Amino acid sequence: MRLSLRSVLLLSAFLAGGVARADTVVSANDAHSILKDGKQVLPSPLEPDTLSVLAAGKDGVWRVTGSGNVPASVVGPPTGLLVLPGGKTAFVASATTADVAEGKIVPDDRLSVVDLSGPVPHVVQMVHAAKGVTTMRLTPDGKHVLTANGVSSTLCWFRWDGHRLSDRQVITLPSPGGFTAGVAILPDGRHALVSLWKGDRVFGLSLDGDRVNVDPDPLLLAPGAWTIRLTPDAHYAAINVLGHGEGKPGEIAMVDVSSWPLKIVQRVPVPNAPEGMDISPDGRFLAVVSQNGSAMPPTSPLYHPRGIVTMFGLSDGRLTQLAQAPGTLWPQGLIFSPDGRSVLVQGVMDRALRTLSWDGTHLQVVGDAPLPGGGANIERQR
Repeated sequence: MRLSLRSVLLLSAFLAGGVARADTVVSANDAHSILKDGKQVLPSPLEPDTLSVLAAGKDGVWRVTGSGNVPASVVGPPTGLLVLPGGKTAFVASATTADVAEGKIVPDDRLSVVDLSGPVPHVVQMVHAAKGVTTMRLTPDGKHVLTANGVSSTLCWFRWDGHRLSDRQVITLPSPGGFTAGVAILPDGRHALVSLWKGDRVFGLSLDGDRVNVDPDPLLLAPGAWTIRLTPDAHYAAINVLGHGEGKPGEIAMVDVSSWPLKIVQRVPVPNAPEGMDISPDGRFLAVVSQNGSAMPPTSPLYHPRGIVTMFGLSDGRLTQLAQAPGTLWPQGLIFSPDGRSVLVQGVMDRALRTLSWDGTHLQVVGDAPLPGGGANIERQR
């Protein structure tokens, strides 16, 4: 497949030993969801969801520098957040919200456009996608946005003019009830992937202007295809295999996306329920945080309160485990810092952001900092 000019420049910098870097890092925080006996319920008192800007302190610990009220949700892969090129705008998805009258958590469909240019993030536009909206991705030309809509088992396609999103176009998939989860758009702008958690599938999409076509022959990936990240050269996709709540070990599947049909080249086991996953800016490492049974009822023999972060070496589409370290309580999002020397992990139950240092060999906890809600999604400018 052909790469965009931007991707060619990034790849050239990578091969030359340098990496284009940016500084904007944000955390979307769900304040309306906690776990009780393994089920998501409303906390008391109920506080607003937020989006927080993060920065590293002199001690190496990343902390919140400013927060604004923005709808967010822990439901779906922890990729319901996107920082646009330039670092001044973000998209934030809200898959669920609080129904105060009924005293329960219900599906939501709001997609917020957030201005990051000031000291406090603030919403400048809010549109409706479809119920359960989670991961969103921008096309390489910056003109369209594709969202996965969780419980709706649909996709939405928006035009983006650099300031505002258009009305939605809803795309249905051949597997109803599959729970659309992760999304990736390839650098050529003409192909995309979407994972179906309940459907145990990964569909290929063809993109042409406002036309989105679904390949009827998906890649089978069970149990529970989830978070998707592309390698810097876009030759491979790393896809978390979450499971379906049984407390069993998870996996990461490395998938060759350089040609069609898609082909699995490796499946590597990881602790139970891998959620947040990221590839280092230089493309040499992959880190993933697993729930490790932390979403199971405390009475379960599979329960552990704290997640686990696993670090892999990444070369030619294959993973080699290098290190592990303790994560947060009911972990969700994970990213590398812009310089690749730290790994940031969110926790829901401890409302914490954990910073781990990474020197290519050792993965160590540096410290924790508070978040204004349960850490649900985290992202850096790419």
